[in-house]
Amino acid sequence: MKRQLAELSYESGYSYRFRRRCEPSPRGIHMKIIVAISVFLFATVAGMAADIAPADMQDWGIVVASDAIPSERYAAEEFQALYQQITGKSLSIAAAPPAGGHAIYIGPGAAAQAPSIAFDATGMGEEALRIRLDGENLVIAGGRSRGTLYGVYEFFERYCGVRFLTADHTHFPALESVPPIAPLDFTYNPPFSFRWSYYKANADHPQFAARLHVNTVTPEEKLGGITRQTLIGHSYARWITPEKYGKTHPEYFALIDGERKCNIPAQSTEPCVTNPEVLDIITQSVLEEIAANPTMENITVSQNDNDGYCRCPECAAINEREGTPMGANLALVNAVAERVEKAYPNVKVGTLAYWYTRKAPKTIKPRHNVQIQLCSIECCELHPINDPNCPKNVSFCQDVMDWKAISDNVWIWNYNTNFSYYDLPFPNLRVIGPNVRFFRDNNAKGVFMQANAMGDAGDMCDLRNYLMARTLWNPELESWPLVEEFCNLHYENAAPVILEYLKLVHDNAEVHGIHPNCGASPVELGLTPEGVEKGFDLFQQALALAPNDTVRTRVEMASIPTYRAMIVANGRPWRNVGGVVTRDLPERFASVIPHYIALCKKYNMSYVAESKVSSDYFEQLEKMAAMPAVGIENAVWRMTILPEQNGKMVELFHKPSRRYMLQGITHDNILQGCLDEVGQAGFASNAFSPFVAHVDGNVIHLTRSLEDGSAVERSVGFKQDEPEAIVCTSRVTHRGSDPKLYQFRTRSEFNAFSNTADDKVLAVYAKGDAWVQFNKDWKESTGPGNDILVGAKGGGFAYFNHEAKSGMAVTYDPACVKYPRLRWYPQHEQVNLELFSQDIELKQGEKLEMDYTLRFLAEAPR
Repeated sequence: MKRQLAELSYESGYSYRFRRRCEPSPRGIHMKIIVAISVFLFATVAGMAADIAPADMQDWGIVVASDAIPSERYAAEEFQALYQQITGKSLSIAAAPPAGGHAIYIGPGAAAQAPSIAFDATGMGEEALRIRLDGENLVIAGGRSRGTLYGVYEFFERYCGVRFLTADHTHFPALESVPPIAPLDFTYNPPFSFRWSYYKANADHPQFAARLHVNTVTPEEKLGGITRQTLIGHSYARWITPEKYGKTHPEYFALIDGERKCNIPAQSTEPCVTNPEVLDIITQSVLEEIAANPTMENITVSQNDNDGYCRCPECAAINEREGTPMGANLALVNAVAERVEKAYPNVKVGTLAYWYTRKAPKTIKPRHNVQIQLCSIECCELHPINDPNCPKNVSFCQDVMDWKAISDNVWIWNYNTNFSYYDLPFPNLRVIGPNVRFFRDNNAKGVFMQANAMGDAGDMCDLRNYLMARTLWNPELESWPLVEEFCNLHYENAAPVILEYLKLVHDNAEVHGIHPNCGASPVELGLTPEGVEKGFDLFQQALALAPNDTVRTRVEMASIPTYRAMIVANGRPWRNVGGVVTRDLPERFASVIPHYIALCKKYNMSYVAESKVSSDYFEQLEKMAAMPAVGIENAVWRMTILPEQNGKMVELFHKPSRRYMLQGITHDNILQGCLDEVGQAGFASNAFSPFVAHVDGNVIHLTRSLEDGSAVERSVGFKQDEPEAIVCTSRVTHRGSDPKLYQFRTRSEFNAFSNTADDKVLAVYAKGDAWVQFNKDWKESTGPGNDILVGAKGGGFAYFNHEAKSGMAVTYDPACVKYPRLRWYPQHEQVNLELFSQDIELKQGEKLEMDYTLRFLAEAPR
């Protein structure tokens, strides 16, 4: 009994584990006390009641009350089915216990009838559960509508060793290995009322989701239905749109750089949140939505998925005072919530604390009926969120504390996949458990674990789903033991090698000192040719160890990321031979791409990234096997362009310094580190938009025809009287019958020659009356010097690496450029000097044009 008491206290309550920057969870301590007292009291009452093995219950009957709700009747059926899988014996189900016999009482109605161990489940939370066993009878019951069903699953997992691994693989231990169960009185109430492991398997197989205690995917009554709280997401585009109000009321929309963003799609703009008429419009829309859905318990009033928040004087004043753009946003949300409460006092108004609104305001607090959905999108996925040594996570950890201090209604949106590469090895398995515990210990009410919901395959989808669901239900569970458990049960003989591979992935990331987030590139994941080749070889060993076709199929699906890693991080050079760019691959890797494509199709990996359909990627891989190229060179420069890949300049080699200023051709991903141009309005572009190219002396001409007959034209060439200069011209000619708004952007991804974020080493300049450096404290696309860049009217934009003594300058006619933009990515050793053309509505036959010139810098501009 002491052993059992210790186990129950550990698994159900507060763990005496060191937690950085966290206080012990009051809920965890309270649960420990309840379990310990209930076990002690029950032991006293039960006295010397004998342990009983599941095999000894084969003559027992299942009792479920005649007035049981659907989920309780289904709970009885699940007990019957799971018990039969373990023992081979089917138990009867009835509304009354067998005369003079033992019984298994399922549900509140049956629990009240049980001899000696009856209890009243009235008032238990909707997912709270209780399990009692005295050697004569077993009682499982809980709150409505999911407590009893979850109690059945808890009994089989906790006491019988059953594991719900995947939708088509439930592990049942050998009957003789299941130990006898001592008399018990176990209670549990999960810490999160909202649990969503966001994988397709759960949506496709709601019965499996129920077994994993995922309560967010199905309204089916027999599975307990769905939690009444809904996920808070982006919603302003639902309540107020430029399409409806843009022309008549531009003041309803965000003011940025002196311009109201009222002529772009709703999801790409934001409202002016201090405009009182905006408040009226949003409130009216919200009230209408609630009236149409009277059972809803919360509703979203939140920013769209962009950073174009309003900078008008009224919004800016609040945000400056509050130290965050959440200031004005939360003021609006509070105002909506105040009006909603008058009509619907039980409905909460939810808003995202996301991106620029993640930081809590200094003085404005959420109303009591406001729900905060705090998002961790910037966080490192390799280290625990509360790791004080992880620079990406420290600020989010502080944000959690700050929101906790002003709101008791904080929910979490946590990211657990790589949106840029669903099928690359992702080293976050070790931190899932610690992160979930951190959320629990800091009073989060619910957790959305966003993952790869777009297909059946990806990086260890089944394992991650199991790990997330198990820890969301019981945050005391540790990540790596769950990883080992899953692999040993699911991959059998191949498990040791797969575990070695997973350890390699995580250890390699740690060794490289990286901090990958949910959009990490192969470089940011620490992938190297040596590492990916070793991982590939380990999975080939695992395939050979699979004991049967069933396990081999599981291992095959899990091996897909090793093929993708070989494709994107093999380190083999690209070469331009006779006007065709290809890659030199050893013979053993010649079949990697076709095998990868075959496996993805076999296991329904429908998306390789959040915004890339697998079939499109497969087509791109096939096109990249041999890419037509055009090039020109003079005494100073060698240039290579791929016309069918959006006219990307993949090589710009400066001969005197022997430096690649554009180094795409030296990358694993030849389409990164390039120069091209993309449509911002009027036409779309992607990495495989085809151009027709021809070379005329020292000039390359590129032409692309659009669907309506309009033409996009570019020319790139050397200036005759100045061989150091590269002259670029871009134009679009509108030939459609109706006027259309056009804008394009140059995207030059120059070589920074260093991964430093030190602006004393890598300096970026804008030209006004003189050249001025502006990139101090710059983070990717923004920094305190952005006003210097946008306000500079001298027509110049440059960077210079003071250690490498190299850089590039871009000069242009200010009248043709709406604004320049710097995107600086130290992790990619890349600095992007981008130019946005004017956005102009063209009539048939009219043109929009922009010219710019590139020059090498051997010293800083002055």
